[in-house]
Amino acid sequence: MMPESSTPLLARYGTPIYIGVTVLGAVGLALVCHHLYGWPPEWLPLGLLAFIGALTWWLPSTSSDGLIHFTADNVVVLAAIPIVGPVGAGVVGLVMAALARRRIALHRRVFNMAMASASAMVGGIAYDLAGGSLSVGELHGVMPLILHVGLPIVVADAANLLANAGLVAGVVRLSAGVPFRLQLLDMLTSSGLTQFAYGVVAFVVIVMWLPGDLGPVAVLVGLAPLAGARWALLQYGEEREARERALGALVAAIETRAPELEGHSARVSAMAAGMAQELGLRPKEVADVRTAGLLHDLGTVVVAPGQEGADHERSAVLRGAAMLQDLPFLAGASAVLEQVAHAGPHQAAPTLAAEVVRVADDFDLLMHGDGLGPAEAMELLRSRPTMVEADRVLAALSRTQRAHDDGPAPDPMVAT
Repeated sequence: MMPESSTPLLARYGTPIYIGVTVLGAVGLALVCHHLYGWPPEWLPLGLLAFIGALTWWLPSTSSDGLIHFTADNVVVLAAIPIVGPVGAGVVGLVMAALARRRIALHRRVFNMAMASASAMVGGIAYDLAGGSLSVGELHGVMPLILHVGLPIVVADAANLLANAGLVAGVVRLSAGVPFRLQLLDMLTSSGLTQFAYGVVAFVVIVMWLPGDLGPVAVLVGLAPLAGARWALLQYGEEREARERALGALVAAIETRAPELEGHSARVSAMAAGMAQELGLRPKEVADVRTAGLLHDLGTVVVAPGQEGADHERSAVLRGAAMLQDLPFLAGASAVLEQVAHAGPHQAAPTLAAEVVRVADDFDLLMHGDGLGPAEAMELLRSRPTMVEADRVLAALSRTQRAHDDGPAPDPMVAT
């Protein structure tokens, strides 16, 4: 275990050192790739790819329920590998990150530039090792293109993703305190089939650019289907915003009915989500826990006030779960609340997700309702007879509470 005295030094100097090492690593990769593959054979295609890639970063990013991040720059970087070589792909990544429109601090932009360039060159090396051709125009026939471009570009795609995720997870660990494993797992699982699709589209672009002799027009043709997908995701994003407004209205109704709960729902939601992340729950489970924590007191709106006791609390939680179960996007949160309601001394043990919501709720009430300190509240929670995986859950609660007390984490670096 790292001594506590070293923690402030790590927090102060760890991130700058990490950024410096990343920059040096990118420079080293550039020298290696230059030695192995030489400079880009033609500068005009390199400039065009860098320009098109920069334009993709000026488009608003799009995500689907926090699980899929849509961006066309991955296609441009992958297509650049056989068109202008690994060094050229690194230059394309560097230019794209340098010209990104988001206003961020200089050191973060420098990190993004080094990360994008290094990830692209790692993908280029993987492409070569997988048998990829850097003379695609000389290939003839479907099978040679698949074997020496299609499959290697998918390998390059995976290598690019791993390098990118690893570098981002490292800097987020140092700058925001998020465990490396959790951040890495979240980035890899959130990409899903979308990352594979980037490789397929890049393959089509490469074939149209070189054997098809379309040149830069190939990029525009290849990105056209992605533009349609992006439009669909934008529509879905608007729907998500409407859902968020609906959830806000439900929370307002809870706090109007019970003014003493003002701020309680938001605190429980944030605490429960932080604990779920610390415990390594999947992104979908974390989202359900966050919503369940936000709406766990919804049943108090319809259950008659003035009653007390476990039966009354259980009835209120069940009523809230029933109100949510017919809404597809809240079905997961409803299931978590049902588990919360049915847990007890003579009931079934809750799932880990339900226990997280229960513990976050009790902890906030002990802190803000009874005025206890964190240590006293923790001790009371530990003595609860139905505590599920007490050590893990309370350790996650302790880490989340410390992170909250330390204030909001710095804005992490931007991942490509």
